[in-house]
Amino acid sequence: MTENIPTEDNGTLLTFDSRDQAAKLALDLINKARQEICFFGPLIDPVLFDNDAAAEKLSEFARRSPRTRIRIVVNDTQKNVVNSHRLLPLAQKLTSSIDIHIAGSKHRDLRQQYMLVDGKAYLFCPVAERYQGRAEMHAPAAVREMQQDFEEIWNHSKPDINTRRLNL
Repeated sequence: MTENIPTEDNGTLLTFDSRDQAAKLALDLINKARQEICFFGPLIDPVLFDNDAAAEKLSEFARRSPRTRIRIVVNDTQKNVVNSHRLLPLAQKLTSSIDIHIAGSKHRDLRQQYMLVDGKAYLFCPVAERYQGRAEMHAPAAVREMQQDFEEIWNHSKPDINTRRLNL
């Protein structure tokens, strides 16, 4: 059940508790994005990103401008590679817009996942595999704190060699 709760940022806190709700909210956030999408989680989430609608919107977003960026930090991409995640070929084609990194050892025990959009909106699951959490479409104060955490994780991460394009 999705519930709307007013917040300090004059936005609305949306709570969700299913895969379908999480996927719909993620797609809403991708549609809202204008400059940057940041994602952190155990893997490139298949429910949020491995569907035709999300892949199409991420492709449109990444191609919109040379300044648009998608930054992803995960613990591992092996499962994504084996399952032929739709985002991987896109990341291999759009190397100047999409970066996939592997989290450093300091952050590998984190089990949550979150997506941040343009420093204003977010989706957060405290336990990645449960698809229960919250999202806000306008919450700059909340996103600022999460963005700082993401930047620390990003700064301690390394580019993922499993998802890079092979130039033969």
